[in-house]
Amino acid sequence: MKREIGAAGLLLLLILVALWSIGRTDFLTGQIGLNLDRSERAARQGDYPLAQKAAENALSLWRSARGFTAVFLRHPDLDGVADAFYDLQERLQQRDRSALDAAYARLRYHLETLDWMEHLSPGTLF
Repeated sequence: MKREIGAAGLLLLLILVALWSIGRTDFLTGQIGLNLDRSERAARQGDYPLAQKAAENALSLWRSARGFTAVFLRHPDLDGVADAFYDLQERLQQRDRSALDAAYARLRYHLETLDWMEHLSPGTLF
């Protein structure tokens, strides 16, 4: 009986950690998304210093979550997000309006993919 209780407790703990991970990922990608929205609006208005600052804030949020992301997210996905961040920063420095749209879209795609993979669905389970 003790083994069954221990196994049930461990299963409950794993479920709670999974739910916490989903919530943490949602919060992280949401906060980064808000900064990207600010950055993109500023870039469209030609305010590149503000766009760079908002993008740096988004990157700072991403970096501050390294402890969480390194444990709970797949490393190839982390590499994709990091590459997209650095590509965006480079495009902002160049002030290349045509390439900026693609850079924002690429970063958003990687963040949305992370968020989607964390949610429970038949596609993420099997």
